[in-house]
Amino acid sequence: MRTWTRSPLAAVAGAVLVGLSACSPGGNTDHAPTETTDASPSDEVLSEVTPCEMLPPDTLRSFGLQVPGKPTDGLPWTPACDYTGDPVGVTLVKNTRQTVASSEKKSTWASFDRITVNGRPGATAITKGSTQAQICNVLFDAGQGMIQVRAQESGRSDEIDECAKALEIAERIEPNVPEPA
Repeated sequence: MRTWTRSPLAAVAGAVLVGLSACSPGGNTDHAPTETTDASPSDEVLSEVTPCEMLPPDTLRSFGLQVPGKPTDGLPWTPACDYTGDPVGVTLVKNTRQTVASSEKKSTWASFDRITVNGRPGATAITKGSTQAQICNVLFDAGQGMIQVRAQESGRSDEIDECAKALEIAERIEPNVPEPA
């Protein structure tokens, strides 16, 4: 019985000591705050942004897009949502590792033109592999990352300006995401 009485007391005393050491300045807190405060700031700032929820269904339908969108899992820092539609299909991407400025430095662009999206730094960009595919990207800064709207023409009509469509959609998304940090 003595052993049983001491075990709970020892456990409580051990828990108290661990708790006190974690709260003290010299306690073993090296990893806990680092994980919280050193997590990618973009992840934290953009954590509430979900690509398939950046615009309400009625707004998406007004652009000729079918709802719901289909979440796509690419890289963990670039979740996306695909929407089929007419006259364009659209992919909305949240990128927590790139900004417009860092994207400009990539060698993948056939064209990269700086613009603003409702006053935010942005760009229209066409990748080298899609110059004939009628695909245009509009990027704009959000948090410490960026939002990318990729518009691809559904048919083969020269009457559609994919960059104008992508910009129109980006301008509707912009008020729904965090300001650039």
